[in-house]
Amino acid sequence: MDQTILVIDDCEEIADNISEILQLAHYRVLTASNGKTGVELAKKEFPDLILCDVSMPELDGHGVLYILNSEPETAQIPFVFLTGKTDHNDLKTAMSLGADGYVTKPFSATELLEIVRIRLKKRLAQNPGLRGDSNNINLLFNEAREAKAVDQLLAGKPMRTFRKREFIFMEGQTNNEVFFIRKGKIKTYKLNYEGKELITGIYKVADFLGHIYVLEERPNQESAEAMEESELVIVPKVEFINAVYASKELARKFIKLLAGTIEQTENRLLDLAYQSVRQRVARSLITLCEPIPYCFVSVSRRDMSNLIGTATESLNRTLADFKDEGLVEILNNGIKILNKAKLERLAQ
Repeated sequence: MDQTILVIDDCEEIADNISEILQLAHYRVLTASNGKTGVELAKKEFPDLILCDVSMPELDGHGVLYILNSEPETAQIPFVFLTGKTDHNDLKTAMSLGADGYVTKPFSATELLEIVRIRLKKRLAQNPGLRGDSNNINLLFNEAREAKAVDQLLAGKPMRTFRKREFIFMEGQTNNEVFFIRKGKIKTYKLNYEGKELITGIYKVADFLGHIYVLEERPNQESAEAMEESELVIVPKVEFINAVYASKELARKFIKLLAGTIEQTENRLLDLAYQSVRQRVARSLITLCEPIPYCFVSVSRRDMSNLIGTATESLNRTLADFKDEGLVEILNNGIKILNKAKLERLAQ
């Protein structure tokens, strides 16, 4: 590993112990004995993750986070609090400031390394460019060839219009087509034994749909329904399979789509396990926003709550908090995002 972690703690013994644990796990570690030095190091070194004590003289952890959040260069660095406080209100305050998590002292080496691993993994997932690929030119050419192959696949194929709430396919059925979205928005979801809906994905213009189960040759594991009037290009199963086998560009395209689906599922499970409702709502707003003419979310509250796995009442309370904080504006036909940068920070 070559990720850099900045540890900010005024207790030399604790900082040394943390550094030793992280170095044994092959991380590069920087340390700062106070908040001011920590801010300076963060601006100079741009670490991959910051572990910061809450209670420090002069500039405490909250102050460090506030300063780093106010500057675009450091606002995207994951920030985890080290705290001896277990008071719920203190922790809630820390998370509301945009912290990505906290570790309560005393903690084990396993607990520390696990939260470090999760936060670094999420950062890479959200910023693929951080992986440092040296073949960017080749990647651009590959993407261009893939786009051309997709155009050839779709050429001359029929298009069908689906009304709002109309099914594209249902769980348990076997697909004989693959779909490409030209217009509109589609949700996929599963129902539990009580009939409660859990949205597994939301697909927009230029997304493929149904390809996973065609490639895996198994029945649909979820249902797909139009969230608004949508136009879909329909590719027959046999033609799709033949095209993928005949074109390495198409094969590469759909391998990446399958890998991306797996990664998104893993990230959603991590979100449900470790993120607060506040973080999950922020993430869903960023994911669902449409930038034209401004960042706007037109998904219903019911669908949003089913997407993030929480009650509609909890979603409404969180949106009301975001409105009071100047992050969003609640309109009759949806949600207008006013401060996307802060929402992105909250979502990490």
